[in-house]
Amino acid sequence: MTSKNEGSPSAIVENDVKSKDGRVLIKRGTPVRLQIDRQKARGVGKPGSVTVKCVSTNAVDGQSILLEGSVSGEGNDKKGLSSGLGVGLGLTFLPGVGFAFLAIKGEQAVIENNTIIPTVFVMNDYSVE
Repeated sequence: MTSKNEGSPSAIVENDVKSKDGRVLIKRGTPVRLQIDRQKARGVGKPGSVTVKCVSTNAVDGQSILLEGSVSGEGNDKKGLSSGLGVGLGLTFLPGVGFAFLAIKGEQAVIENNTIIPTVFVMNDYSVE
């Protein structure tokens, strides 16, 4: 997934979540609802960014469990390149070049497939029957 695309990634619970007495509360493979925040790369070398936040999943009894946890990425910026070209080319005084240095974008952020969100918290206390 990148900061540029508009796709809808999916996530699942990787391992069974168990109570202190060993009962399974959330089964492995249960889908997790996500919130995606994207910022595309912009001109003047500004990089893109993407954040994937875990919102909720379902317990074995069907109740919705609120979650807190996220992973994010940011592309490399190219502000130095953009500024250097602007100064090096005399800002806008060369014919045919104009404000081209303003159009240089930073890189898009990327979060690879199968990325594990290492720490996800349950937001409230739940009682599972």
